[in-house]
Amino acid sequence: MLYMNKSKNLIICAMAFGLFGFSQSNNLTGSPYSLFGLGVESNSGTGRNSGIGNTGISLDSDYGLNLYNSAAFASLSPDEFILDFGGVSEFVNLSGNDISEQKSTYNFSNISIGFNSDGKYGMGLTLKPSTSVGYSLVGLQSNIEGDNEQFTTNIEGSGGLNEARLDYGRKINDNLNIGIKASYLFGKIEETESIVTTSSYLEVSETNYYRGAQLGLGLQYNLLDKHDFGFTVDFPTVLNGTKDIIIGKYSNSAYTLLEETVDETIDDFYIPLKLGFGYSTRFKNLLLSADYNKSFWSTTDQSDAIGDYVDQDIYSIGAAYTIDRTSKKFWKRVDFRMGLNYNSGYLEVDDTKIDTYTASLGMGIPIGRRSLLNISYSLGKKGTTESILIQEYVNTLSINLSLSDLWFQKRKFN
Repeated sequence: MLYMNKSKNLIICAMAFGLFGFSQSNNLTGSPYSLFGLGVESNSGTGRNSGIGNTGISLDSDYGLNLYNSAAFASLSPDEFILDFGGVSEFVNLSGNDISEQKSTYNFSNISIGFNSDGKYGMGLTLKPSTSVGYSLVGLQSNIEGDNEQFTTNIEGSGGLNEARLDYGRKINDNLNIGIKASYLFGKIEETESIVTTSSYLEVSETNYYRGAQLGLGLQYNLLDKHDFGFTVDFPTVLNGTKDIIIGKYSNSAYTLLEETVDETIDDFYIPLKLGFGYSTRFKNLLLSADYNKSFWSTTDQSDAIGDYVDQDIYSIGAAYTIDRTSKKFWKRVDFRMGLNYNSGYLEVDDTKIDTYTASLGMGIPIGRRSLLNISYSLGKKGTTESILIQEYVNTLSINLSLSDLWFQKRKFN
């Protein structure tokens, strides 16, 4: 008979939290660059990775689930069950062309469960944001052709993609783990355009829906019990799309429906091949890690009115330090973290790449003997004020709870 304790109640509460957060997942970003493609990439992840520069391709699951490599699920402790969930808040300062604006947003980062029932393989289920859209263009003035009257255009966009994924990691031998993940990407992007004149109000609402599946592979190898290497590949895929359009007009306090279209097919969106490489090592109580990711966006042969798709490079380094994880003293078990990250981005506007520099700090606070409260803060600089572009300073606070328990042990006494 399997033994399961009262921590089940925590899972029910976390599921409720996650579902509420999922319903709010369209409000995570205020970036004007989310106009491009399917929005800005989500930086959500599990707690330790956020604090060490978003590295993790070569890391195991000693400090909770690692979503950066499916092979890491094989390193969960035997009979271990982990529930991982959290939230992210962002405060963004936008500047450009003598304009300054502040925006704040929040969302859930992920809700994940993982387990290892016999010490040879681990599995996980995850729901998390993949991309986010959140932009507004307000008060655009234009002249009516052939008339001196002006009209005002306001455009607002929201939405994004979500990812539901299954991870499986298996231990081949003491040094080699392999993994596979299967993801389903789905979501909608809503744009509302209003055109206002002195006598009428025209509103165009367009909702684009996207869906598609993606496969990925992972590998982790340990050399001499000190050096860890990781490799990941996410295969290219196609997201199918449809759209709904509603066009209505308000005039003399009366509303007229001018057009309504449902389930119209739109162009597919292509997600490219992505490769990742990672390395980590330990010096006594100090962990050092580094990742490199490459996404081949230029091969998708897609176009966008905002800019061009270009290949994306991401360089990440991180460090973590714990005095003594086995100590009974609280502060000796706290995990201190820091990291740096450079993302070249996959958007190029006016021959300028929209890149991002990010620095992060974090800590893992022990809860009991096996669980952690993860807190991280990062400051990122994105874009530039050159030409017509916008520069963003993004302050991100991530709070993540990783609850671990032993669930699959048999009773020793009846």
